Amino acid sequence: NNNNNNNNNNNNNNNNNNNNNNNNNNNNNNNNNNNNNNNNNNNNNNNNNNNNNNNNNNNNNNNNNNNNNNNNNKNDITEDPQHGKTCVGCNCCNNFNKKIKATDSDSDSGSNSTTNSIIGSSISSNISSSINSDISSSSSTTTTTNNNNNNNNNNNSTDTEKVLYLLNPRGFCKGVSRAIDTVEECLKMFKKPIYVKHKIVHNDFVCENLKNKGAVFIEDVNEVPDGSVLIYSAHGISPQIREQAKKKKLIEIDATCPLVNKVHVYVQLKAKEGYKIILIGYKNHVEIIGTYNEAPHCTYIVENINDVDKLNFKSNEKLFYVTQTTLSIDDCSLIVEKIKKKYPHVETIPSGSICYATTNRQTALNKVCTYCDLTIVVGSHSSSNAKKLVYSSESRNTPAILVNDIHSFDTNIIKGAKAIALTSAASTPEHLTQQFVTLLTNPPFMYNLKIVDDVKEVVPKWKLPKNLLEMIKDNDKTESK
Repeated sequence: NNNNNNNNNNNNNNNNNNNNNNNNNNNNNNNNNNNNNNNNNNNNNNNNNNNNNNNNNNNNNNNNNNNNNNNNNKNDITEDPQHGKTCVGCNCCNNFNKKIKATDSDSDSGSNSTTNSIIGSSISSNISSSINSDISSSSSTTTTTNNNNNNNNNNNSTDTEKVLYLLNPRGFCKGVSRAIDTVEECLKMFKKPIYVKHKIVHNDFVCENLKNKGAVFIEDVNEVPDGSVLIYSAHGISPQIREQAKKKKLIEIDATCPLVNKVHVYVQLKAKEGYKIILIGYKNHVEIIGTYNEAPHCTYIVENINDVDKLNFKSNEKLFYVTQTTLSIDDCSLIVEKIKKKYPHVETIPSGSICYATTNRQTALNKVCTYCDLTIVVGSHSSSNAKKLVYSSESRNTPAILVNDIHSFDTNIIKGAKAIALTSAASTPEHLTQQFVTLLTNPPFMYNLKIVDDVKEVVPKWKLPKNLLEMIKDNDKTESK
């Protein structure tokens, strides 16, 4: 028995032992439908758009088939409650740390994840702001979607809306935040000038901020007065630099990223075991210079896929390859594939060499950029992983730009762009990215903000350098007296 009350019309229909096919299309209506069905087989196809419907269905001894047309997005777009408050990532080299004592002794175990886990970024609290406060202040809509959505949603922007996709993960990795915190702690503890070998990380804002606080960035160790404090950057340094520092009786603080240090240790060990080392990366990059000089007599640099043809090893030679931690995962995989084809017996680090942050930021971007008109990467031009994000987007036929901050951004470039992907390099402070969120979600641009959280991460638990922690402890004891 169906009683339908629509626009003050009462229609009474009594149907018993019937098969009913009801197709209800409701657009912007307020409908009250009371359906009483006895001994019926009902097939209901409901397409509802922007309705306020109150449906009460009482079914006795019925077989009901309900088909709802929902488009669940491939990318899980969710709120961003953690970014800016906690670090996210995983302990990809835990097993390595357990096996090889020579690795960075201040590295902790982290959570129970596998060596192949994807791991992520942290935000240094002293120079980054929480994402939530910035997003809540935006005037345009922030869209949140989950996998249990019952609405007709498409992840692509429509003809009538402009969408800004804010990608997670982005920004600081744990190695970067650890290096910055190392300099910050030294500036607090030591009254004398603090010297840093090379830029602590490849971000202009970060380095300028630390410089204003008293850090002195140098390239030549001879510039450092004897007995001074010298911090090694996150990119790592060669053994020759360490020897120079010891001769000058410098107080050495090593802020090398534990993942970079892992590569150094493997190169040292494999070289001693008689392996030839294939080092994939850019020969002029500071990280590659440091890694190469661990075993220059048996290390061969490969910058691109064509360089593989130049390798001429004997079939019985022991081979081991490692990579720069900030390479393009696309290009690196092609080079590795060619090396393995030429030398099937080649070995490598079980957990890989490329940094988790590099992998995750590229993976997150690759999932989104294909349906965007433009990609904006916030980062410095000296940052290798920032440039690789641009490359990842462009290689998928989506134009991309690399901008240091909002002041160097030409808004003319976004004309006609209905969908924009926004991400940042592993050395970029979060507040620089939030400047773009604020700009683009407010007049005159008015993009709708959608936070894409499709790549999950777990934090690695890395402590500050061991000798620095000991200095801090001793300093606290002295002050307490």
